[in-house]
Amino acid sequence: MWPIAVFLMLVVLGYWLAFCATIWFWGNALFALLKGHFIRASIWLCLGYGALLWWQGTEVIPHPWDFDEWLRGSAAVVGTVTVLVVVAKLGQWRYRRRQALQAVPPFGTMPTGNVIPSPR
Repeated sequence: MWPIAVFLMLVVLGYWLAFCATIWFWGNALFALLKGHFIRASIWLCLGYGALLWWQGTEVIPHPWDFDEWLRGSAAVVGTVTVLVVVAKLGQWRYRRRQALQAVPPFGTMPTGNVIPSPR
């Protein structure tokens, strides 16, 4: 009787770890996105999306022999995440560049006079 109990406990443990991993993937994706690590966030988003598809079952994930459907779906997910990452990265670059340009004082505030000290 105990081998059946061990088997059932392992099955439940597998599902519990899969659930925890799904939450972990989406949480890491969110926090990496908030910190501005867009490439890392896209990797976590791909893992989280794959885990979510695994939970949906055979209605969403095609049969393993349907390679063409899987390839189209995977390319769509990776392409969408890549486009979002590129747009976010350009926005981050533009924001940082604008901040750097605002930090530079205008030329009108430079001292006028003998700026170079005379050698003694």
